[in-house]
Amino acid sequence: MANFKYLLDPAKQEIIKKGTRVTIMEKTEILERIKEAELKVEQDIAAAQEEAKQIIANAKEEARKIIEEAEQEAEKIRAEVLEKAKALIEEEKNKIKDQWTQEISSIEKRGKDNAWNAAEFLYNEFIGMVEHA
Repeated sequence: MANFKYLLDPAKQEIIKKGTRVTIMEKTEILERIKEAELKVEQDIAAAQEEAKQIIANAKEEARKIIEEAEQEAEKIRAEVLEKAKALIEEEKNKIKDQWTQEISSIEKRGKDNAWNAAEFLYNEFIGMVEHA
């Protein structure tokens, strides 16, 4: 007889191993366990797919919130920059206006001075002509 680790006793449907007897499972029981295992794997896959869908949905929602917050922050910054630019423009406009007002006042004063000088010159010329006439 060959030296095997396991022997099969067909009459009793047992495997004999070094003096230990183990009952052989029926084919139907084996198929049933395989089907149960396959069903469990399918359920685990379906659960994993559902969990993945939920994770993706949560990530999309979080991304949407982040984008919305970023857009609001960008709008706030844009408004602040615009307000600062308007203030700088107004300040520069007032400086230019003040400079031109001073320049106009200076020209006006010189014009008045020149007008008085011209009037005085003409007066003196007229008086001189009258006195020599």
